[in-house]
Amino acid sequence: MIVATYTCDQCGAESYQPISSATFLPLVMCPSVECQRNKSGGRLYLQTRGSRFMKYQEIKIQECNDQVPVGNIPRSMTVITRGEVTRLTSPGDHVLVTGIYLPMVKTGFKQITQGLLSETFVEAHRIMRVKKIDDEEEEGTELTEDEIIGLSQEDDFYEKLASSLAPEIFGHEDIKKALLLLLVGGVDCTPHGMKIRGNINICLMGDPSVAKSQLLSYIDRIAPRSQYTTGRGSSV
Repeated sequence: MIVATYTCDQCGAESYQPISSATFLPLVMCPSVECQRNKSGGRLYLQTRGSRFMKYQEIKIQECNDQVPVGNIPRSMTVITRGEVTRLTSPGDHVLVTGIYLPMVKTGFKQITQGLLSETFVEAHRIMRVKKIDDEEEEGTELTEDEIIGLSQEDDFYEKLASSLAPEIFGHEDIKKALLLLLVGGVDCTPHGMKIRGNINICLMGDPSVAKSQLLSYIDRIAPRSQYTTGRGSSV
């Protein structure tokens, strides 16, 4: 809220209160000349329709898993956005945030009990979504629309897509096909009015050192929204 608008129940006059902090104390008594002359003691009531608001959003960002030391939990931070910077990202996106690192100011009893330590946040001025794939992996040329149509009409198109997943790993054709279907996604079904999720779930089981983690980590790099977790330390 930027400006709070109040209406008096006695004289009907409108009063305005500029707000410049996260918390504010609402006005109670009417400051109009008519109420002061008549000493009627008119009380003010907040009018949300007449007040002025600004878009506000709090975002929790988390450290990328590939940058977390082994055995540690990813660190998180609060990002506050206002105005046109809000609603620029969705859960699971990889973002680059530019802003000011500030302490979170508290008032009242919370200010007394917080001690010497204070919570911090980032006041965002710019949020830009970035791709998960490294710059070295993005140097390949993209296919044109005609080339994609030509590939889709080939008989072994499904096998070519499956073999292109983690090409450094030999074999595992069936597993690569299943991971390809997992990456593409399923179809939502509604039999007899009951909605069933179309997401595909895959459980890979096998002996150690048979490239299970390498296949999943390759899918994690390709998928625009994914979270790769391990038993050593993860937070979803």
